[in-house]
Amino acid sequence: MQSNYLMAVGLSSLLAAGCSIDNSVERRTYTEVFLQEPNQEVDILWIVDDSPSMAEEQLLIAQGFGAFISTIEDTNIDFHIGVVSTDMDLANANRGVLVGEPSYLTSSDDYIGLFQDRVQVGVGGSDKEKGLSAALHALTEPMASGPNQGFLRPFATLLLIFVSDEDDCSDGDALDGMSGSSCYDERDQLIPVKDFVTNFQNIKGPGSRVVTSSVVGPDVANNCEDSWPGHRYSTISEVTGGVQGDICESDYSDLMEEMGLTVLEEVRVFQLSYTPYEGSIVVSVGDDIVAEDPVNGWTFDSEFKTLRFDGDYVPPRGSSVSVEYEIGGV
Repeated sequence: MQSNYLMAVGLSSLLAAGCSIDNSVERRTYTEVFLQEPNQEVDILWIVDDSPSMAEEQLLIAQGFGAFISTIEDTNIDFHIGVVSTDMDLANANRGVLVGEPSYLTSSDDYIGLFQDRVQVGVGGSDKEKGLSAALHALTEPMASGPNQGFLRPFATLLLIFVSDEDDCSDGDALDGMSGSSCYDERDQLIPVKDFVTNFQNIKGPGSRVVTSSVVGPDVANNCEDSWPGHRYSTISEVTGGVQGDICESDYSDLMEEMGLTVLEEVRVFQLSYTPYEGSIVVSVGDDIVAEDPVNGWTFDSEFKTLRFDGDYVPPRGSSVSVEYEIGGV
């Protein structure tokens, strides 16, 4: 039997039976149901900056890995762990290829020692750090059925963790041949973050849980001159309910433990399949309707199509979250 931490069911019959007419405009009513139940599988992909300034940070991740994995070990969750670099230059023959052989680690491996080796990916990579693109490339064809085959499982929670002292420069190769500064000077050439949110969710399918966390430069980097704010990584971490860490910290142990705990926590963020018409959303948890309220209910982000329970209220384990709305767009 399929055992998802988060399973969504689109009630397609409502598309036919639930249509309504408003001012002579036909609107389709759609309902998605999410189940707040634990998943016993998690696929964890670390996307690590391999540019020249990252040696110390890679070492700190290696040193803090014990705190991260201990929270997962205690639950006997079945995990896959992979590592990929942010170097997506066209000249890199291994772009998107998971580091090491075998390509991912499981509980059957000496995973602590092997991860500590793999996460120190070196410092000879591109100065255009494309972490979002690297993750997407690693998880899709031809990588998914090629060198990275077996890492991604259909019903596992997907946890992406980005580590970089620069902001993401995923450009679809539009800036190929230009210097690293073009990532900041030509930001209009970068692929929108919301596209990656949709693509990662589409990889897993409706209702599967995707969480992204990040260890990146803060807006104000005191005594951390080599760090640049990682706004794009922070945005996707915020949108998916992940952890946002400061790469300028001298010890990552507490941060790594917090990131590990996200695998075990109740889901707070649910991505919808379509964009609702404003004011049409009705949210129920079990038999109870939950109000739109940033403290004791939910909020909706129309840009990313995400419903969030940010305040004191979180749907309890074992409950179902039903979201009914009129479809306003894709």
